[in-house]
Amino acid sequence: MSLPTRGPWVVTPTSSSVDWMVAAAALAATTEGTTAAVVFGAVPDVLRAQAAEVVELPAGTGLDAVAAVVTDLCAKHHRVVVLVDAWMVTPQGAGWTVADLATAVRAPVVVVTGTDADATGHTILFLEALDRRQVPGSVIVVGDGGDFDALPVRLAGRIPADHAAYGDTFAAEATHWVDPLDGSRPAADDRPVKTGGTEDLQTRVARRAAWTLAISFLLALILLWLCHGFGYTGTYT
Repeated sequence: MSLPTRGPWVVTPTSSSVDWMVAAAALAATTEGTTAAVVFGAVPDVLRAQAAEVVELPAGTGLDAVAAVVTDLCAKHHRVVVLVDAWMVTPQGAGWTVADLATAVRAPVVVVTGTDADATGHTILFLEALDRRQVPGSVIVVGDGGDFDALPVRLAGRIPADHAAYGDTFAAEATHWVDPLDGSRPAADDRPVKTGGTEDLQTRVARRAAWTLAISFLLALILLWLCHGFGYTGTYT
């Protein structure tokens, strides 16, 4: 499974120490068309340089209003990145979570993490929280090093620690940093690029329907057998 090349993407960090907005800028730089960004608070220069349009919203903006802005931008741009600096299950000031927003606008969530000792554990918690909400989640790492073999997904991108040094070549380099987002798969890694999200939900529904049909058929056979048994006993008497 790969992430969509068009539409909205919600980007969120695993901690405040992660230089996560650069990941949103890399996503903006690698679209085949134009990209818009929705930001709560200050807009980093690296993102403003890569996005064709930037919408700044106050932190207390309600979910419906945010979703409306994202929908409007999606009609005009190929990709819309929404930067939300919040824990997956902690409501914003207006009472919504990252997962709520992703569900409302039907977007995958790109979890941006660092390379410190707790990075893998925090990232797994984020992905599990998303999976419980049937929201597809993918991971981009900012920095060098780190061991992410325990993740249920392969990395969707790796941005070097010295990304600020690339300057005018940032957009060109970003195509290499987030290249796995196009669905290409390294031969040595058969993990998907994102968690199942809604696709797994559809599979679960189909499996549940199959089990329901099988159980119903079995119950029908048992009922038929019981009816036949009672009928035979009545004739004998």
